[in-house]
Amino acid sequence: MNGIRVAAAIAAALVITACSHASRPKPLPGQEAHVANLLQGCPYGLERFLPGDYYFCEAGSNYWAGRYGMARDALESAARWGSKPAQQTLGIMYFNGDHVAANRPLGVAWLALSAERHGPEYESRFVSAYRELSASERTQADAYWNQMKPVYADSVAAVRADHRFNREFWKLQAALQFGGTAYINGLTPGTENGLSLAKRIKNERDTFFAGWDTQVWVGDMELVPLGQLPAVTKPATPPAPPAPESN
Repeated sequence: MNGIRVAAAIAAALVITACSHASRPKPLPGQEAHVANLLQGCPYGLERFLPGDYYFCEAGSNYWAGRYGMARDALESAARWGSKPAQQTLGIMYFNGDHVAANRPLGVAWLALSAERHGPEYESRFVSAYRELSASERTQADAYWNQMKPVYADSVAAVRADHRFNREFWKLQAALQFGGTAYINGLTPGTENGLSLAKRIKNERDTFFAGWDTQVWVGDMELVPLGQLPAVTKPATPPAPPAPESN
């Protein structure tokens, strides 16, 4: 593996763009090496720190092996740990009926969850799909979305994943307190300087949670096309304090 996020990123692109209804999908030109890498398996040590990334990688590996049911199960596991790529992939699968029974409202509910951090790619896919729904489908999508939030929304899933990462990362830091090397199954080819490994894992954590750490929710969200949401009004800049009077 050339870094923790490589397999997960590849899985995202392949599961979404290369769906095939053959018994086993064939990679598109230029994807062969990436698919071969995925089929070798995912770094099990990653599950300790970022299970959302690990199970998303597993979904890609199972997909290319033709194990579509296992791929869907892995995507749902990743989604439970706050993986936005997994939630988006599930949304596209259900919306289009790729290896699952088509269910457009359920697909849009997954896409809404994937878009809650307001990543441009996620928002655009959600808005595009939402606009294709009929009024009754939108009502059903809203019902699905509200049922799924207690498990898959960031207020639960990302918090769960953050607690998991912090617990395991603290253990790593404690073990490396006095320097030395470290080995984590699938993440290091041999031994690696402990501080270097800790920094690399922390960077992957920041990428996984991008857009979540800094957002602030006020009130409940509504499932509406995000392009129609009112613009956020920024608070006025407070006036500068008066200059002190001279004696």
